[in-house]
Amino acid sequence: FFTPGTPLYTEEGGDMLKQRNVAAAKKLLAESGYKGEPVICIVAQDMVPTKAMGDVTAELLKSIGMKVDFVATDWGTVGARRAQKTPPDQGGWSMFHTWHAGADCVNPASYTAIRANGDKAWFGWPNVPAVETEVTNWFKAKDLAEEKAAIGRLNKAAVENVVYAPTGFYLSYQAWRKNVSGVTSGPLPFFWGVSKA
Repeated sequence: FFTPGTPLYTEEGGDMLKQRNVAAAKKLLAESGYKGEPVICIVAQDMVPTKAMGDVTAELLKSIGMKVDFVATDWGTVGARRAQKTPPDQGGWSMFHTWHAGADCVNPASYTAIRANGDKAWFGWPNVPAVETEVTNWFKAKDLAEEKAAIGRLNKAAVENVVYAPTGFYLSYQAWRKNVSGVTSGPLPFFWGVSKA
């Protein structure tokens, strides 16, 4: 859940995310009692990353036997619909795709999506006391070793309780004309100090 290459990055609890076994997933789905209810997957088509994530997810869910209601829409509609708490068959949703800037995911202080405090949590409103306990432990940590230990436990609890399903990390690229200077590296374009010749 935390940004690779930063002090708190950990893979603790993430082994299950590295497994690719469609047959086992089909078996677990059948054992879960799933009866073919549609999974409402709202996917912004006007954002390249979310469209790609949505396409892959829909195909994966179909391959294990789920019925997918793929709602191809725009980012504005995703933003509005994801705030609805109604059941999927009443205008709500089962899943949506989004991204977080790496700078937002370096620690729990700025990382709203990792929180699992029910109605105060991010969309999906997970309620996982084990995650919240470790957020508190991270804030109370006296040194980096204690911070890392809390984040390891938090990461494990977030994976096991599916606070959300991380699909990976990617780098975005920017291109600037030769007559533009002063552009600094960062998680998003910063325009102060930029000039055009």
